[in-house]
Amino acid sequence: MNISRVRKDFPVLESQAYLNSAATGPLLSHVKKAVVDWWDAREGLQYVDLPNARGEVAKLIHCQEESVALVHRASQGVNIVSGLVQPGKGENIVLTDLSYPSSVYPWIGYQGQGTEIRRIRNRDGVINLSDFEDAIDDKTKIVCLNRVEWTSGLRHDVRAITEIAHEHAALVLDDAFQAVGAVDVDVSKEDVDFLVFGGEKWMCSSGRAAALYVNPRHMEEYEPSYRFYWRVYENFQWSYAPWDKPVHDNIESWEGPLVKTAERFDPGCVGEDAQCGFHASLKYFNGLEIDNIEKRVLSLSEYLMDGLNDLGLKVNTPYEKEQRAGIVTYTNDSYEDNVKSYEAMANEGVMVAHRYTGGVGGIRVSPHFFNTKEEIDRVLETQKQIQRNGR
Repeated sequence: MNISRVRKDFPVLESQAYLNSAATGPLLSHVKKAVVDWWDAREGLQYVDLPNARGEVAKLIHCQEESVALVHRASQGVNIVSGLVQPGKGENIVLTDLSYPSSVYPWIGYQGQGTEIRRIRNRDGVINLSDFEDAIDDKTKIVCLNRVEWTSGLRHDVRAITEIAHEHAALVLDDAFQAVGAVDVDVSKEDVDFLVFGGEKWMCSSGRAAALYVNPRHMEEYEPSYRFYWRVYENFQWSYAPWDKPVHDNIESWEGPLVKTAERFDPGCVGEDAQCGFHASLKYFNGLEIDNIEKRVLSLSEYLMDGLNDLGLKVNTPYEKEQRAGIVTYTNDSYEDNVKSYEAMANEGVMVAHRYTGGVGGIRVSPHFFNTKEEIDRVLETQKQIQRNGR
């Protein structure tokens, strides 16, 4: 991978050391071009053919295109799954206390119907496989998992958790927003029941387009909560009667079998411009190959962690490669020092984040494949300066 060349595809890198892809990835120039091209074409045409974003999603996460639906946001995907599975009285939902809010709120309402929400508590940012074994039982309806936790950066063993859940006939929803685009995600091996991710973080796309994966074994099990005419029914056709003549019903039939693909769960009309941008991002990442991206992301995050350890700072992210992705979170001696570090880096054009959840957090650095060790050195140098000034 020619880093000097790919960096030209991210214009913001000319002015900033952008290490904040876990919040919002820097916009890929290919995405902007695809969106502008769609609007240019739309000025002169009523309908513009759309690229096959679903096919590119399938390549990236290793599944069949028929298992992919496009949604407006990853959070909408979580809500769709929540509406499909509908946990009931006496059942339970398993979450972690590190989960992103959008993965939690869609389930809260079920508490009023007698469903228990079980939150696995982290211990200093760590959640072990045994914690899931203790939490999941025969009354567990679904495990809503963040593959990579958004503050600690912990990456879960999704395959192992799925095996535990399935032993109890429980479902698994994998919110992979902080993973897809940074590390390889292979649903064909991990056997999750559902997966969601969006475009505006590690995929460096715009918002308003995301993906929902549905395992083929569930394709005909659930009734869709949305009904979007031409993507819901098989063999849907318009009668094509002349529009200038009165016609009582210009649809040949309101009834019919539902499509046997994930499009039956499609909420409908994801913005055409957003679809074009999402497709451009997906195609770009597939072209670079996710294995190459993952190797570089893990190498950069390891370099950062080594530097932070040398400075004696507490790193909240696990060091083992299998337990992390692109997020590295660390903390100074105090909250006030974390604020100083964050503000000092922002003033120097080094973009990171300051995040906490579940009692874990601090400075969150999220290097992507296009970043360099020199940019990470700027983080480390700022920390050295903070330490010198504090003595």
